[in-house]
Amino acid sequence: MELLPDRAHVRLRSPAHGTYLYADEDGVGVSLRSRRASLSTVWAVHRVERSGNSFVLLHSAAYGRYLASLPEYINYARDGVDGVVQCCYFNDLDQQDILWEAVGYRGDALFLHNPENRRWSRLWAVEAVPARVGPPLLPPPTPNPMLLRRMILYMKADEYGNIDYESTKLLVFEGHSVSRLRDELAFLLEEWHAVRITMCVWAGSHGRLTPLVVDLPLNNQTVEIVVYESWSRAAQGLQYPNVDAP
Repeated sequence: MELLPDRAHVRLRSPAHGTYLYADEDGVGVSLRSRRASLSTVWAVHRVERSGNSFVLLHSAAYGRYLASLPEYINYARDGVDGVVQCCYFNDLDQQDILWEAVGYRGDALFLHNPENRRWSRLWAVEAVPARVGPPLLPPPTPNPMLLRRMILYMKADEYGNIDYESTKLLVFEGHSVSRLRDELAFLLEEWHAVRITMCVWAGSHGRLTPLVVDLPLNNQTVEIVVYESWSRAAQGLQYPNVDAP
């Protein structure tokens, strides 16, 4: 497991195709893409122990959702990744579909498979992604494609990252622009400037928080957001992968 230490950011490259495991813009699908300098090709490692066994969980550095094995094969192909994996929420401590075992090390490569669904066992070259200093700039506001509308459940966290669940409120948000979302949340939280807040997406009640610095997925699904004050200790401790590093 030394290639996949807890809380590290990594890319998974297919030696067969030379492309990277990619979290699709719909927030659910997974494909192989050549876009190396993208948060969608970066995955955060979340290690867990179950019954004395060590497993790897991988959640997208773009949208926070966890790589999961589907219970049944779906007969379609996505740029070299068949319909056996998708991205999902981590809501159940006994959840099996997001557990991955790393076996068969070959230098900087390994096989990953789900213990209950070994049909999707592939060799991946693991590339460590270093952290950058500070968060990246958010992308500029974009038009609303497909007239998207979704619910945003947002809540505040304190200086140390403790979530105030009683602060949870609902925003009906149109579009998918992360810049517009930050502006609206800053206004609702009565902050004088949007830069004073930092947003993290929460992909399930047991999922780890992921800094939200890309536009929202192209779907209408509810998103849970935890809001930090940007100068709090919790916000300053967030890790941002440097996708432009060689």
